[in-house]
Amino acid sequence: MEAPTAEPAYLYQYTPGSQPAECAAQSADPDATIFRSVEWSPDGTMLAASTDSNALRLYDLNGLVTRYSENAALNATLAEHTQIAHGGPLLSYAWYPYMSRHDAATCCVAESVRDHPVQLRDTGSGGVRASYAACNNKDVLLSASAVAFSRDARSIYAGYAGHIARFDVQRPGLPVDLELTSPSRRSRDGMKGIVSCLAAGAMLACGTFGGQLALHSAGSGLRVWRVPDAYRGGGVTELRWAPNGVHVWAGSRHSRSIVAWDVRDLRGPWAVVARDCLTPQRMQFGFDATGRHLAAGEMDGRVAIHDIDAPERDPVRLQAHADLVAAVSPHPYYPLLATASGQRRFGPAAPAPANCVRVWSLPAGYHDSAAPGEMTRLNQFMADCMSVGALRGFKHFSAYIRSREEIVLRVFKDPDNPPRSDLVPICSSTVHEHLHRVHAGDETKQLIAGARGRLAQPFDVSDASLAADAQGVNFLIAGYQRYRCPYVWLRTDHERLVQLDAGELLDRDAPVELNTINCWRNYDIRPWDVIVEIVCYALDPWPENPFAIDYAYFDKIPIEERVVATGAMLEFLRRAYLRRYFCSEILLEDIKRLQRQHFHCLNALREYQQSAVVPRD
Repeated sequence: MEAPTAEPAYLYQYTPGSQPAECAAQSADPDATIFRSVEWSPDGTMLAASTDSNALRLYDLNGLVTRYSENAALNATLAEHTQIAHGGPLLSYAWYPYMSRHDAATCCVAESVRDHPVQLRDTGSGGVRASYAACNNKDVLLSASAVAFSRDARSIYAGYAGHIARFDVQRPGLPVDLELTSPSRRSRDGMKGIVSCLAAGAMLACGTFGGQLALHSAGSGLRVWRVPDAYRGGGVTELRWAPNGVHVWAGSRHSRSIVAWDVRDLRGPWAVVARDCLTPQRMQFGFDATGRHLAAGEMDGRVAIHDIDAPERDPVRLQAHADLVAAVSPHPYYPLLATASGQRRFGPAAPAPANCVRVWSLPAGYHDSAAPGEMTRLNQFMADCMSVGALRGFKHFSAYIRSREEIVLRVFKDPDNPPRSDLVPICSSTVHEHLHRVHAGDETKQLIAGARGRLAQPFDVSDASLAADAQGVNFLIAGYQRYRCPYVWLRTDHERLVQLDAGELLDRDAPVELNTINCWRNYDIRPWDVIVEIVCYALDPWPENPFAIDYAYFDKIPIEERVVATGAMLEFLRRAYLRRYFCSEILLEDIKRLQRQHFHCLNALREYQQSAVVPRD
């Protein structure tokens, strides 16, 4: 078995001149608000934009992205999904890396507000889920000027004046680590000043307003270097890791360039891209899904798109706004670009143009080395995987979304005693809390009171945790764009499941040989086809029904979630039944039983909603 070695194929390339860029959406009622930053969510369905009015605006763009993927007409107004107001300036925020709109527990952002602790906010309600506070040696609260999630989403990093803190996401309160960036105020060693920006990659990249950069890793301290005077400007305000993981890009205010550094050789800049930023405010840049193009805003309202692989080419420019482009954010998947405008103006100058957030559909075509048909099928395959990853309640397995290109399939070794983390979802029952105020039948009250959600620790999908899992056989199903085909990797139980020829060495990083994957290019293979083969591959003997339902799970979750969960499970079982597997007859019985439970719960919930509520005294 050999690992796939296909050359990277870019999903698309920009084709200037073929057609003008199209404004696909714009925020409603542009006003005098100055937008400071804009950022796509990791799953590409929401936008977060921070403003000068101390608010974080969240826009739901799932419909627009869906229409774009279907080549439908684009002309929409960005309606606010949620607006989170703050009592002070919003200094920094970061999306949860594995955010998926299909899993409400992952829909959150970490943010830092002046004179407040770092907070984890729910993007649906805007409420605070957790707070993380760091104090100095005088027990004075520190205000973080930059926040970032670690790549495995288990930690939150926060940058302060002279300190870097690491918080455990699951343990709100004080930091796990609080390190000084310099031994003392008089010392010339280390990194001096306020940590202005952070970027998490293989190491944590840090920047300061003093023009210093540093790489931080656990146990090895800081590796500090200084931006040359020609590129330093007024201090580093933006850091981005290139998708290749070895280049870190830094942008400074009052500077005319964006500088890239190769972390393997820090003796000098690896690349320099021209960009005028003659202003004290931050100007955000970003990489597209391929990692080949860098998009950066300019002061004249244009956006420049640079080809990093061919720096000798002139950048493609797009007239996006009438004022300074403060932030740009390429979509993580499609050739869509979000831009935001605004800058402070003082004195009797001309009135400032109306500022807004816009989403642009860029002129782009598929690269010659990529097959559009394969890419479209792979995109659909991974979209179906995301749907499976949001489901719970299977007896033999559970799927977890790890990224937009990866899901982890955990096959239970003992289906009769599944792990505790799969028994209860992360939710709470609003209906249960107000049950005493409801005029409903006894049967309805008994059904609602029979289950009450409680917080449960989510399953850790990091490689180290998967390898140490003794209760399940873990598989990684991935649809990487560079391979143009899905693959499956085994993460545990290699000695038991992998059959080797005489003299052959075990390669733990080689993909598993599955018939469904081998036939993917020639047949219509769906994720549930792969799941059937994986479950039968991992369990001996084969289960009679790989999609057997754990009905005890549905009895333990709140009724409002039970209605949604059973409805989603019915849709999945319908798709699986139409594939005519060997277990189709058993599947049909499960569908009938689950339908009865779904409508029974739906009627009970409807009776609750229609019942009179006793007013409080």
